[in-house]
Parts: sequence; C-alpha cells; structure tokens
Amino acid sequence: MQVYRDWSEVPKRARAITIGVFDGVHQGHRTLLRQLLSAARERNLGALVVTFANHPQSVLNPPAPPLLTSPEERLQLLAEIGVPETLLLAFTPELAHQTAEQFCQELVDKLGCHLLIVGDDFALGYRREGTVPRLRELGRQLGFEVTTVPSFTLKGVRVSSSHIRQLLLQGQLVEAQELLGAPYLVAGKVTRGAGRGHHLGFPTINLQVPPEKLLPRHGVYAGRVRLLEGRWDAAVYIGKRPTFGETEPIVEAYLLDFRGEVRVGTQVTVELLAFIRPDQRFETAEALVAQMQEDVEKVRECLREQTS
Repeated sequence: MQVYRDWSEVPKRARAITIGVFDGVHQGHRTLLRQLLSAARERNLGALVVTFANHPQSVLNPPAPPLLTSPEERLQLLAEIGVPETLLLAFTPELAHQTAEQFCQELVDKLGCHLLIVGDDFALGYRREGTVPRLRELGRQLGFEVTTVPSFTLKGVRVSSSHIRQLLLQGQLVEAQELLGAPYLVAGKVTRGAGRGHHLGFPTINLQVPPEKLLPRHGVYAGRVRLLEGRWDAAVYIGKRPTFGETEPIVEAYLLDFRGEVRVGTQVTVELLAFIRPDQRFETAEALVAQMQEDVEKVRECLREQTS
C-alpha cells in the first residue's frame, strides 16, 4: 500500500475516495471499504482512503478518546484489506476550520476525486456543515458523485468505535472481536524491562505502546505475537503489576515454547484472543509464580480450543 503524509505527495489521477478516522477498522468500516474498492474497479478509478494521524477530537473537543488503532496499526489493517493508497493527514486547527467547500475543492484539485463514498451519517468541514445533502450539492458543482453506505449493524447493534472501546474496557474481548472482524491488536517496540519475569521463570518481552492507544481491561490474555520468525502463542499481561507496587500500565508477553531472542527495539504486534483473568495483587512472589503457571496452562487450553 502506498502511504502519503501530505496533499502534495499524492499524484493526481481519477479516484474514488473515502474519508474518516477509521479507528479500529471495524466491520462497519470494512463494509464501506469493500464498497470503495468495488466501485473503483467498476469505474476504472484509483481507490484512496483519507484518514488522520490524530483523532479529530484532540483538536475539536479534547481530550480525544483513546485509539483502538494507532496510525501505524490502522495502516497495516487497511493494507491487509487491500486498500492501494492512503493519505494520512495531521488533523490541525487549520483543517478543522476549513469549510466543506474548501475541503472538497482540495479533494478534486489535488486528489482527482470523481466519486466520494461515505457513511450515511457522515459530515465534514467547519462545524460539520458538510452533511450528505451538502456534499451532493458540492459534488454537482465540482464534478464528483457522492455515494452513501448505510450504518452497519450486527445482532441489532450499530457497530461503532465508541461501543467497541467500552467492550474492551469491560474485558468483553469476544464481543469486541466480533464487531471488529479481527483480533484486537496491540503493537509497539520491544523495550528493556525490569527483568522480573526472567527471575520468576517466565521471561517476557515488554512493549512500549503509544500513549494514545487504548489498553483493554487489565489482566491476563491468551494471544499471539507476530515476529519476523512467525506467530507465537503467548500469555499476555496488561496492567500495573500491583504485586510490585507500580503505577504505570505495561504490556508484556510470555512467548510459549520460544527459545530465541527478541531484540530491544524490534517492532512486534500482539493479537489478543481471549481474556483469561483480571489483574490482581499477590502477597508473595511464590503465589504469583503459581498463578502464572496456571495462567499459562489456561492460555494453552484456550488457544488449542480456538484452533481445533
């Protein structure tokens, strides 16, 4: 996938375009993106996604909600879906004050927009004045068509990023995954930890996760870690290590049956597949080790059930 980070980087050609934060790249987003790719093929247009490096609420109404997907995670998911081009823009105060007409003029002049595909509740521009009827009017003036995609519902529930955030914070991982259409991902660079896991007999890799990333309910998860060597089953801990009196949340993973070394600075992605238990404080290191042994067996059993 070709990624542009400024309007000026994009070579102008006839395109079908969609715009949004696409936080989580959930089932609703995927439905819209499939429509984009299909329409672009049918009309012999390029297909481009315009998205944002920071959540618009960080400018419009801070603080912004924590992100289900960091910009890099979002780009990875868009590439996996088959999106050929993405423009990743910084959402700035200047952009926030653009009128819908000004923004649409740039879509046409700089990106070659012939077709704009958006959700039926979409709006853009200053004070969200660019509603769908207004966009259709602008399309007639500027020479592009507007197509809308209905809101996606699953089991009678409208799929939204905010609803998925709440499910993850409650530890309802299975329900969140169903709405996402894929495992919840936590990506980051391997950083040097305190070494406690090694001394306890469970050496872990510690991840440095972007501060804006949403961490789900603290506790232990069954997961898989993506490395260059492949994907490894893992017991994943997210929490503040209350046994050791720490206050900052961490993400660490114990790779099952892994005998190699993961170097500090390596970028890895963790797939969270099942919630095992909530975080808790232990009175002794021995009690913690006993629980970790039990956790690992539950993780193995859980992952076996998922692959059988």
